[in-house]
Order: sequence, then structure tokens, then C-alpha cells
Amino acid sequence: MYLRLLGIFYKNTLIGELEYRTRFLANLGLSMFWLIWAGVGARVFFFHTDTIAGWRYEEVLVVVGLFFTLNGFRQLLIRPNISQLSEYVRLGTLDYLLTRPINSQFLVSLRHLGVFNLGDPLLGLGMVTYALWLMRFLPGPVELALFALTGLAAMVLLYSMNMLIQTTTIWLVDIERADMLVWSLLEAGRFPVNFYQGWVRTALTVVVPVAFFTTVPAQALLGRLAWPWALAAALLAAGSFMLASWFWRFALRAYTGASG
Repeated sequence: MYLRLLGIFYKNTLIGELEYRTRFLANLGLSMFWLIWAGVGARVFFFHTDTIAGWRYEEVLVVVGLFFTLNGFRQLLIRPNISQLSEYVRLGTLDYLLTRPINSQFLVSLRHLGVFNLGDPLLGLGMVTYALWLMRFLPGPVELALFALTGLAAMVLLYSMNMLIQTTTIWLVDIERADMLVWSLLEAGRFPVNFYQGWVRTALTVVVPVAFFTTVPAQALLGRLAWPWALAAALLAAGSFMLASWFWRFALRAYTGASG
């Protein structure tokens, strides 16, 4: 039933939004420009050295590509849905969603699709493929399996962190653009966490798990990741998702409606 609902939701979105094909193509072109600009910008750091903190330029391109892929996922599903939660609460849309005989977290999380960002994850993966080609490196089955696991974990973790923060708007209705907090954390993952020093690197790995957004999946793809880190990524993603789901249910028990 849920897959059929997703098909209906996204079909209606595509029919409505793709009438503006020029906007879709313009957004695709703009995304390609920023992707190339990020690749060129990263090259500047390597004008006088071959490696930084153990990373070569081509390997950093893998991280940059994964950053764009994950940010594309954010713009494709998270921004059109969870990031609108504050507006749902303020306008009473959440009241309507809660009356539906469907899991409310499902509706809040997946009802819309950012059509104009459909190409962004593919562009990011395209840069990853280009970087692997530059290195003449072909990942094996183990690397691809670990990459799939850690990449999925990164998406679940990003979703869960957004869900946790946005759920607080049920109490703090006037907090808008709360998703910018998680966006700032994601932005910190544009480059490998090894580029950071001392306590900052520790914080981005242990306290706020930015390393699991891009660095860990990149290491998995490049064959540089020990399996305990992949297991840690999976457990962290599962734990954060369960916490976000519990917090959502807890918040709904305190929700009294738009007029409450």
C-alpha cells in the first residue's frame, strides 16, 4: 500500500512540476556549474602538494561528489517534506495529515518530491565515477557492498537528524529554517574530516557524526575502510532512525492542533 501511495504522490508531483521544463533544465545547469566549481576549488589546495592529511586530489573529488549526492537527496526529499513541518504546524496542515489512516511520519517525510533537483544526486555520483576513472581504480564487490551500506546509512542519518530537529517545531512553532542547522553540518562534510585538526575532527566524528555523511562512504568505496566502521555507520543510522521515530510519536502526544 505504501509503495502504491508513493507512486501516486510522485506521479502527481511530476505531472504538475514538469510543465516547467525550462526551470528543470536551468536548475540542472546551475547544479552542474556548482559541482564543477567545487571540483576546481578543491584543486587549489593541491597546487603545492600531492596529498593533504593522507588524501590525494582525486580521492577528495570522491568526497566532494558524495557531498553533492547527499545534498541532492536532501533537496529531493527532505526539504520539500520535513523542512516544511513548521509551516504544517502553523497553518494547520498537520491536523489534516494526522486524520489520514496512514502512518503520520510516512506522510510528513515522503509526500512531496523536489522534482527540480532530480538530477543532483546523479551529478554527484557522476563526479565520483569521474574521480575513480582518474585514479584508474575499479572498486571490487567488497568495496561496493561497504559503500552501499555506508551510503544508505548516511542518508538515513541525515534524514533522522532533520526529523529530530524539525519535530521540535511542534512546541516551538516560530522556528523557521531549522533545517539550516543540519545543512551547516552537512556542509562541514564537503571535504574529508581528516582535513580538520584536533578536537574539531574528534567532534565531527564522535559528537556530531559528520564523518559518516561523506568521509566514511568515500573510504569504503576506495577500499580504505575497516569493517567495524561500516558496522558503526549501520548501527548509528538505525539508532538515529529509531530515536527520531520515538521522538515524533512523543511530540504528537503533546500536540493539541493548530488552535491549541
